[in-house]
Amino acid sequence: MSTNFTKNAPTLGRRAFLRTASVAALAGGTATTSLLSDSHAQTTARTMARTGVKYDFDTPYNRVGSSCARWDGAAREYPEGVFKYGMGVASQDFECAPCITEALEERIKHHNWGYLSDRDGLIAEIVKWNGNRNQLDLDPKTITVSDGVYPGMIAAMRAFTPPGGKSLVITPAYSGFYTMAREANIGTVDSQMKRVNGRYEVDWADLEAKMTPDVRTLIVCNPQNPTGNVWRADELERMGELALAHNIIVIADEIHADIVRKGHKYTPFAALKNKAVVNNSLSFCAISKTFNMAGLKNAYYYSSNPALLGRVNQYHWPDVSTLGVVATEAAYKYGGEWFDQANAYMDDNHTFIENYVKANMPSVGYTRNEGTYMTFLDFSKVIAAIGPEELQATYNRSTPEENFQDWLVYKSGAYLNPGSMYGTGGAGHMRLNIASSRLVLKEVFDSIAMAVNKV
Repeated sequence: MSTNFTKNAPTLGRRAFLRTASVAALAGGTATTSLLSDSHAQTTARTMARTGVKYDFDTPYNRVGSSCARWDGAAREYPEGVFKYGMGVASQDFECAPCITEALEERIKHHNWGYLSDRDGLIAEIVKWNGNRNQLDLDPKTITVSDGVYPGMIAAMRAFTPPGGKSLVITPAYSGFYTMAREANIGTVDSQMKRVNGRYEVDWADLEAKMTPDVRTLIVCNPQNPTGNVWRADELERMGELALAHNIIVIADEIHADIVRKGHKYTPFAALKNKAVVNNSLSFCAISKTFNMAGLKNAYYYSSNPALLGRVNQYHWPDVSTLGVVATEAAYKYGGEWFDQANAYMDDNHTFIENYVKANMPSVGYTRNEGTYMTFLDFSKVIAAIGPEELQATYNRSTPEENFQDWLVYKSGAYLNPGSMYGTGGAGHMRLNIASSRLVLKEVFDSIAMAVNKV
């Protein structure tokens, strides 16, 4: 992997700078300004105007050596060199959309990194993307820009849940929710889903039973990580109505909103018909999954209820990066075609894995994903066949799934996330990231199949 650095690059054209500044000044500071320079807008418009461009997702993109959590971070846990495949951390292995790199290259020609004056251009693109993609009519005044979904959701937990109170989580669910709760000094309570006809479904009786007076927030993960549910509008309405009846605020984590498979439709919580339910919620979004930009630290949240939004903002400090704003604005403005192709490729990856597991790994269970680029594989039969006691004696980790994680690395080289991280219902499962070249996935699954089929 190589990185090109441009030395002594020219600064942004003075004419372009003054033109941007004068528009805002003439409008009394209310105009929508953008951190994308005129020259970048022209360059990117030409790039994206080439209709029919085919982006390459098949050629593996080497991330090793870039201090990448998915590959370099996981490898450090196995200094013996047995680690081969980083299939855990939720980031894509694809080279990012060209418009993002172009925007960043253009911005770094200006050699000053002072404070940002506004984020108007970014907010305008957030509104457009959600309107065009999700038919969601967002008021720009209701949007708060953040440096990540974590800071926003932690602020919401602090705003609505007193110390010692709890947040209710529909599980299996993203392990980060438990980290957020610890940071907010609150507890959590799980409501485990049921498997019904090959799909994870909410256990509605259990969910309502868990809505005790000490529960102040309900986390709705849509699409659900790691199970892949893309919640239907009626399911979201029912969650929201139960929360409203029990005086519980809904915190909707919609970071995977764009990663939806064919035949399924993502419904934003804020688009529900019951406005009382919507007004009892806040939604948290980012394009870190859509465009693989987690390292650029940019996200946002919004609510139609100004009182709720104001309470969260009191606990939130948006320490936003200039380059994160530039990249996010460019991605939303010019990256739609790249993402559509990436999403279709990941959909095909899911199909490849589903067919591969059925044909080659009879002891492994598979639940068909509706969204996200994670898949939740059931290795409970394999773990039972190896023997939990033997795994514990060999690897001495905290859970059978963590022991199996080590076993799988040593036997196949593949690093997956243990299902025990994802709350009640994760036992026996491992989370695998499918956002890689299909050539890589084929090699990974061949290695896993060879290991588990010997058990």
